[in-house]
Amino acid sequence: MKFREESRRWTMVTAEAKAETGSRNQSQMNGKGWTAPESGRVKCNIGISWSKATCMAGLGWIVRNSEGQTLLHSRRAFNGVLSLLEARRLGLIWSAESMISHRFQKVNFELEDHELVGSMNRPKAWPAFRGYGEELRGVLNNVTDWMVSSVKREANKAAFMITRSVTKEMRYQSYVAQGSPSW
Repeated sequence: MKFREESRRWTMVTAEAKAETGSRNQSQMNGKGWTAPESGRVKCNIGISWSKATCMAGLGWIVRNSEGQTLLHSRRAFNGVLSLLEARRLGLIWSAESMISHRFQKVNFELEDHELVGSMNRPKAWPAFRGYGEELRGVLNNVTDWMVSSVKREANKAAFMITRSVTKEMRYQSYVAQGSPSW
């Protein structure tokens, strides 16, 4: 009986989080896709592409300022990744560590994931992801001022296109580059 109660609770929490994320994203994006961060901050959009067949994850991020100018973008391949959730976890950790290395201290992180975002922003509502939330907050706390949000693909398209080059085009070479991607 306990498993039924936990299953029912999990379904309710997931539905609530999706509804909350959807309404927040709708007001944030309003059908326009990516939006710039407020002045003095940067936005780091994180893209994740995962292949179940090859257990390969393509991860990427793109950092833009409040004027919408691309400052940096990066790509990395991870092998032996067994799930999409694990790929998203690695993507957020790697992106946060990259922001620290590049000395960005006021960062809005955005990715297409509501479970990990929920585990950090509302840990009591996401008990099954508690360990993930604690680990991710531990990494993100090395950034002076951070926020993390879940967004839809339209707001995250540039980061996703970078990552898809790993799993679809087999571009495994990691890089960090200034400015916008050449495509």
